[in-house]
Amino acid sequence: MFREIEALQAKLNETEDEDEQRALEEDVTGKILWLSWCGICAEVDELLPMVVDYLRKEANMSDHA
Repeated sequence: MFREIEALQAKLNETEDEDEQRALEEDVTGKILWLSWCGICAEVDELLPMVVDYLRKEANMSDHA
């Protein structure tokens, strides 16, 4: 994916047509946003089980108190 972004960026730098530049900028931005979203999802998938375990432990402690 990074190579695709680099290739689009190189093509953008060589392009003089404003409409094509705008389309390429949108493509680059879309790919960067997609990568960001995938990173966020991976973080959530990794952290969610830990958060659920923590909340269960806290709920058990408050039930016994």
